[in-house]
Amino acid sequence: MEQYIFWGLISVLFVFLISVIIKLIMNSIAVKTVSVIYRNTDYSIFGEIFGRAFLYGYLADLIGCFIGTIALTLDDIIKNGFAYWQLYLLTSPSVLTATPYDLPSLIIIILSVLISIFLTFVFCCSKVLTKTDLSKKQRLISALIIALITAPYYFLFSIGIPL
Repeated sequence: MEQYIFWGLISVLFVFLISVIIKLIMNSIAVKTVSVIYRNTDYSIFGEIFGRAFLYGYLADLIGCFIGTIALTLDDIIKNGFAYWQLYLLTSPSVLTATPYDLPSLIIIILSVLISIFLTFVFCCSKVLTKTDLSKKQRLISALIIALITAPYYFLFSIGIPL
């Protein structure tokens, strides 16, 4: 039982580390894209919004992941029954992953990605880009660019680690 817990924690740490690396790379691409579009404040925009865009974008991803995980869990309980799900948790603790061929699970995952995109857009408009010298239209376009580039498309890939 201890090895399941150990490898479960290692796999969660590994997935967390990979998602942070992906988010940092995509965030730097998105912020650099915004700063290149508005050349007059290239370095100031990048320096001002990189850290905040990363933190708020990652918060949006965590909220989307949390909502998606709850929805996938409820979907699994509805499909298989609560008794089966309890037995599954007691016998083989592992990370809940959706099968890519299961249409309701795929819809739930796509909705969690869309929730994350929407929250990233809202956070960028209300928190990240407010202290820049961009106009309102430029802030909306910049927030949309950041939200679309940094969206957690990696949610769509299911990684099952056998324990």
